[in-house]
Amino acid sequence: MGGGYYQSGGPGELAQWPQRAIGFLVDIALLIPGYLLIFLGMPKIDARGNAGSIGITYFIGMLYMLGIQIWNRWIKGGQGQTIGRKVAGVKLVNTQGQPIGAGMAFVRDLAHVIDSLICYVGWLFPLWDAKRQTIADKILNTSVVTVPK
Repeated sequence: MGGGYYQSGGPGELAQWPQRAIGFLVDIALLIPGYLLIFLGMPKIDARGNAGSIGITYFIGMLYMLGIQIWNRWIKGGQGQTIGRKVAGVKLVNTQGQPIGAGMAFVRDLAHVIDSLICYVGWLFPLWDAKRQTIADKILNTSVVTVPK
């Protein structure tokens, strides 16, 4: 497996897959309160199969999840580090070693759909790829590198 430092002498060594996975899992954990609120606000079905109305907690949960996505994944992620990446000690950068910005962080999340479409194999590419990139990283010329915590 290719190790070494980021090709343009950027901020650090290419991140290992477990570091990336930890960062992703922490970011997913931030969504748990939203999922709970959505679950609590879902319509209840009575014994005759009739559904009640959607509760206010459902909408609060949806707003919470949208807010976390915009703030953590796109704004903070565009600056290089989501909360999860910061915990894992990694940073997302472009080929010049700079953060990619909120717009490209959004596009990168869209590109991750390709990683998922092929039975999630794209998410595992960093395990054997010389540049430790997912397919989305390859499309957008981004890398995840280690940084001091």
